[in-house]
Amino acid sequence: MRVPAISFPVRLNRYISACGRASRRKAEELITEGRVTVDGRLETSVGRVLGEPADVRVDGLPITLAKQVYIVMNKPRGVLSAVSDEREKTVIDLLPDFYGSLGIFPVGRLDKESEGLIILTNDGKFAQELIHPSSGVRRTYFVILRWNLDENGVNKWANGVMIDKRFAKPLEVAPMGGLPGRCFAVALGEGFKREIRSMAAVLGNRVQSLTRTGIGNLFLKKLPSGAFNEYNYDELREMIFIGGEV
Repeated sequence: MRVPAISFPVRLNRYISACGRASRRKAEELITEGRVTVDGRLETSVGRVLGEPADVRVDGLPITLAKQVYIVMNKPRGVLSAVSDEREKTVIDLLPDFYGSLGIFPVGRLDKESEGLIILTNDGKFAQELIHPSSGVRRTYFVILRWNLDENGVNKWANGVMIDKRFAKPLEVAPMGGLPGRCFAVALGEGFKREIRSMAAVLGNRVQSLTRTGIGNLFLKKLPSGAFNEYNYDELREMIFIGGEV
């Protein structure tokens, strides 16, 4: 683990992210929602700059610069990719209790019905790097459809479809063995919520199961469902951008 380097003056959203409370984008939401105070005063401006160390609180709780943690998990089906939920189990609930004070959050989306690779961290800068399209980090999925998809359907999927006036085109759609016409490896670049399931629906089909098998050049091979491994920054970054497996 490493302690993030930060110097003042610094934007408030970056400070919140460096403390491991959320990504910069989520930190902006916390600010605009009126959940952040600085030295006892409510702060709702996302442009606020801290000129010096201050008493920053989120939901009334003080935040401090935290050691940064990098975790790769094989998320089970039925578990939310969220920090907390009153009714449902989340990926954070699968970690030992001592991680609870470190401000760890899931990077990106993997819906409740899906399973597979997910990264958990409290390093907002690293999370933003993985999410931003300019980084070129693709996500690879193993998809089993409910019904057979003929060659025309596969070509249509590969060439992209319209979803609620938004054009969605996968980086790759490759048929896989096992169940001909139903099993595919699908790679996405900049994805959005439930993109693969929505594309299947446009094609007149449904997703039976969906497993994220790759993030960049990091691939899921043997990590059991619900299990996780912790790495340092350099190790995880090398696996994602150069190559590795769990």
